Amino acid sequence: MSNLYKFAENVWIADGPLVKDMKAMFTTRMTIVKLKSGSVWIESPVPVSSETLKEINNLGTVKYLVAATPRHVWRLVGGHTLFPDAQLWMSRPTRLTLKQGDLPPTNILTDIPPPEWKEDFEQLTFKGNPLMDEVLFYHKQSHTVILNDLIVSNRKIKGKYYSNLVFKLAGVAYPRSGVARDIKMSFIKRKLARQSLEKLLSWDFDKLIIAHGDCIENEAKSFVKEKFRWLTH
Repeated sequence: MSNLYKFAENVWIADGPLVKDMKAMFTTRMTIVKLKSGSVWIESPVPVSSETLKEINNLGTVKYLVAATPRHVWRLVGGHTLFPDAQLWMSRPTRLTLKQGDLPPTNILTDIPPPEWKEDFEQLTFKGNPLMDEVLFYHKQSHTVILNDLIVSNRKIKGKYYSNLVFKLAGVAYPRSGVARDIKMSFIKRKLARQSLEKLLSWDFDKLIIAHGDCIENEAKSFVKEKFRWLTH
């Protein structure tokens, strides 16, 4: 059974299995975009059913696999197995970058969209945190921002008591959501972070895809402003 969900015009999401990171269990989600060129762009690829994979292939040729946050780089290995001809892109390596297995040379994301998708996206490296150079994307056609680990809202996972405790202590257990306490503390260059937030809020978006929690389908800019109040007050 396919779990490909159309989130916006030419934008889909699909959830993968739970994974363990730092001894806690987390949900996984990938974003699929059909570019104006007809090619398919996938951010944070996850394992999916054969039916979902067939639907993705029916959208067009997958040419770009992206891991825009350090803790998702390991997902490129599985994505590369499924789509060996796709270009690989990742955020700047840091001490938190999680890699598993061997990858061919991988391109590094910056604030400047590469020619391959500049017609479709604006992008931003959210600066100020030496451990977490996450890259955010603004899909211009659908007014959607794609974000991974900066904002999370983890629902309770049945039977995973340790994970649920971690979510609560981090301040990101559903329905409370936002930037985890440890990530807030590691933003040591607040001026750079505020500049990044200003750029993010300059985008004309009303939808938000997040990797861990419920996505926002309207009034997303107000939601983002609220979750970053700690940075501006």
